[in-house]
Amino acid sequence: MINRQNISLMHYFWPRYWLIWLGLGLLRLITLLPWHWRIACGRKIGQLLYQLSGQRRHIVYRNITRCFPELSYEQQRQLAKQTFAANGIGIIESAVTWWCPLTQLQSCITLTGVELIQQAKAKGQGVILAGAHYSTLDLGGILLSHSYPYHATYRPNNNALLDAIIQRGRLRHLPGMVTRDDLRSVVKLLRQGQIVWLAVDQDMGKERSQFAPFFGIDAATTPIISRLARSSGARVLLFSHHRNQDNKTYTLRLNALEGIPSDDPQIDTKQLNKAIEAEVRRCPEQYLWLHRRFKTRPPSDAIDFYK
Repeated sequence: MINRQNISLMHYFWPRYWLIWLGLGLLRLITLLPWHWRIACGRKIGQLLYQLSGQRRHIVYRNITRCFPELSYEQQRQLAKQTFAANGIGIIESAVTWWCPLTQLQSCITLTGVELIQQAKAKGQGVILAGAHYSTLDLGGILLSHSYPYHATYRPNNNALLDAIIQRGRLRHLPGMVTRDDLRSVVKLLRQGQIVWLAVDQDMGKERSQFAPFFGIDAATTPIISRLARSSGARVLLFSHHRNQDNKTYTLRLNALEGIPSDDPQIDTKQLNKAIEAEVRRCPEQYLWLHRRFKTRPPSDAIDFYK
């Protein structure tokens, strides 16, 4: 279990971190600008990444062309560009949650499904928030936490300084965080009636996953939601969040995943992927197509998806 008092930045002032500090300083300056300027800067960051990151651009194109074959080439290309722009805005939104007060943003959200949390709480149940990697990952989640505090699971960043900054920023708003491998702590929190957020849309390899369709493609998907729900008695809710077209209001949704857990984790995994896909289709450019969602392939499809 991690809380803000456990995190110090005193170890990260060596020269090898100076470029990262420079980037963080620029982000901090952007967060001081008016909101529409922040959004514009985020969009420019995304456009710059589109031009400079050929490898990520290839991953995005591969994901989009396979997941949206019904689109024309020009539409797929446009969606790829919009994906980079949306994720660039997401970087600024994350920085806002790390350093800025969010009281004014509370009036800019539409939140549906909160009665599902209230029902679970009335029964003494814990709640599993099944999340996904939307570009509004930090801001959307934090906006919910102000009304319904929850613990978040996470995978440590490979860069120690960025990991410390992200943790400190998130723990300004969350009561605690748990590494995604610390399942014992997760079960304990759920049995205590707490709310825990988990992302289930990343490829964790063959050994820890089952294959289930996602946009019609077999995707390695962890069955951990089903197992945690079964062992803790917690209720499972799908949590999604999107930036609206005006770029200044947000929609947060909680939907019940009835039937999870069932007697078959494979059935649960398919239901979960189907539900996440439906949410992604609402605003496809706001999903993290930059990650290799289909990296691990089933034995029947051994071809490198991203070759």
